[in-house]
Amino acid sequence: MKAVHLTIYAAVLGGLFGCAQQPPQETAPPKPQQAVTAKPAALPARAFTSDTLYALLSAELAGSRGRLDVALANYLQQARQTQDPQVAERAYMIARYMDINEAILSSSTLWADTAPDNQDAQAAAILAQIDAGHLLEALMRTRTAHTRDNGALLQSIAANAATATDTQREVLLEHYEQLLAEQPRDIPLLISTGLLRQQQGDFDGALTLAKQARELAPNNTPALILNSGLLHQRGDNAAALDLVNKQLKIAPDNTRLRLQYARLLTFEHLEQAQQQFQQLVDTSPGDPELLRALALVAEERGDTDTAAASYQGLLDINQQTDAAHFYLATLAEQNDAPEEAIAHYRLVRSGEDFNRATTRVLTLYLQLDQPENAAEFYQQLRHDLPEQHDHLALLYSQSLLMTGDELQAVTVLNDALNEAPNNSRLLYARSMLHERLDRIDLAEADLRNILEYAPNDAAALNALGYILADRTDRYSEAYDFIKRALEQQPNDPATLDSMGWVQYRLGNLEQAQQNLEQAMQLYPDDEIAAHLGEVLWVSGQHKAALNVWRSGLEIEPQSQHILQTLQRLNIDADTPI
Repeated sequence: MKAVHLTIYAAVLGGLFGCAQQPPQETAPPKPQQAVTAKPAALPARAFTSDTLYALLSAELAGSRGRLDVALANYLQQARQTQDPQVAERAYMIARYMDINEAILSSSTLWADTAPDNQDAQAAAILAQIDAGHLLEALMRTRTAHTRDNGALLQSIAANAATATDTQREVLLEHYEQLLAEQPRDIPLLISTGLLRQQQGDFDGALTLAKQARELAPNNTPALILNSGLLHQRGDNAAALDLVNKQLKIAPDNTRLRLQYARLLTFEHLEQAQQQFQQLVDTSPGDPELLRALALVAEERGDTDTAAASYQGLLDINQQTDAAHFYLATLAEQNDAPEEAIAHYRLVRSGEDFNRATTRVLTLYLQLDQPENAAEFYQQLRHDLPEQHDHLALLYSQSLLMTGDELQAVTVLNDALNEAPNNSRLLYARSMLHERLDRIDLAEADLRNILEYAPNDAAALNALGYILADRTDRYSEAYDFIKRALEQQPNDPATLDSMGWVQYRLGNLEQAQQNLEQAMQLYPDDEIAAHLGEVLWVSGQHKAALNVWRSGLEIEPQSQHILQTLQRLNIDADTPI
C-alpha cells in the first residue's frame, strides 16, 4: 500500500498518543472569559488611594481609546501594588484579550494568589503555567487549588510534558506516582501517570495503568484513547482499532473517539480514514484541524475533489490559508491553469511553503513570457519583506536560472549585492553563476571576498578549491583550500568529493579513490560517481568504473556529469553501462 505522506503524521496523528496540543481530558478545563474593552467596566469598589484610583481610571480610559498596552501596564502595576483580586482579574482579562503570554502568566498568578477560593482564578493560573512550560508549578497548584475539574488539569499537565526534557519529566513522574500511591483508584491520576510513562518509553507500565483506569471506568474516553495509542505503539494496530471501534458502537456521537479511530486508520486504511474524517467534518464543518486532516488524507489518496473542497473550506473560515492556497495552486498547475496557480501562490505569505510558492510565481511568469510581472512581483516582495532582501534575490535568481536566463540572474544578484556587498549567501550564489558562465576569475573573486571576512567558511573554501582544481591547473593551491575545508567538516561528502578530485589532478590516484569511495558511501550522487568512475578507469579498473557509472545513471539517468565524462574519455557509446 502507498505510504501515508509525512505531513499527515504531523497534522493528522498529532493527538494519537496524548500530545500537548490535545490533552486527553474528559472535559476542557474552565477558561475565564476574555476581556472586552470596547467600553470601560465598573471599577472595583475598594478604598484605593488617589494614586491607585487615578491609575485605574487612566487604564480604563486608555482601553476605551484602544490603547490596551497602556491599560494592561497600569492594571498590572496596580495589581502588584494593591494585591487586589479584582484588579488582578481585570489585568488578566486584558492580557488574555491581547494574547501576551508573559502578562497572562503574571496576572493570572496574581489573581489566583489573591483569590485562593476562586475556581476560575486557580484554573487560569494553572493553564497559564502549563502554557509557559512551568509544569511542576502547575502540578503543585492543583494540589492546593479548588477548581471545577482538577482531574482534567492533571491530565493536561501530563500531556504537555511531551515537550519537556527527560529530566523534567522524570521529576514530574515522581510527583504523579506519589499522588497515585495516595489515591490508587483516582482515574485522572492513573491516566496522567500513564501518559508520563508513555512519554518515557515505558509502554508496558503505561498500558497497565491505562487498563486499570478502564477497569474502574470502562467508558472513560481519555483512558481508552491512551490504551489504544499504546497498543498501536506496541505494533498491534488491529487491536487498537478494534478497541476504539467497539466503544464507538456504544457511543457513536463521541467525536474524540471517532477522531482517534480516524487517526489509527491512516496507518493502514486510508480510504476508511477519509470516510471517518469526512464524518467528523460533516459534524463540525468549521473545525480547521479536521478540515486539514481530511484534505491531507484525500490528497494522499489522489482524491483531488475532496482535497480541494477541504482546502477551500479552510479559506472560507480564514484558517491555515497558506497551506490551502499552496495546494490549490499546485492543483491549478496540474490542470494547466497557470494564471489561477499564480493567483493562489501569491497569497502564500509565510510558513514552509513560502519559498516554493514564491519561486513558482516567478518561474511561471517567466515561462509565460511575462518578465515584467516577475520583476514587479519581486520588487513588491522586497518592499513588503525588506529583512529578506537577500533571500528573495536568491529565489528570483534561481527562477531565472530555471528558465535559462543566466545573465539576468547575475544582474539580480549584482543589484542585491550593491545593498549588501559582503553578504556571503549572495556572493556564493553569484560565484556559482560566474563559474557556470566560465567567468572563473569573477567566481574566484567572490569566494575570496567571503573568505576575507570569514576565513573559515567551509563552503567557500571547498567551492574555491574545487573550482581551482576543476577549471585551472593551480592544483596545489586548490588542495590547500580543500584541506582547510575538510578539517572543519571531515565527513562532508561534497568536500570529500573535492578532495578526491584534487588528489586525482595531483596524480595521487590511490588517495583520490579512497576519498571518492568514502564520499559515494556517505551520499550516493551522480557527480561523485562520475569522478570516482574516472579515477577507476584511469587506474585500469575498467569494470569497476563501469559499475560505478552504472550506479550513477540509476540515480540520474540523464546525468550530464557522467555522459560528459564518457565523451571526454572517448569511451565507446556501446560500452555496456
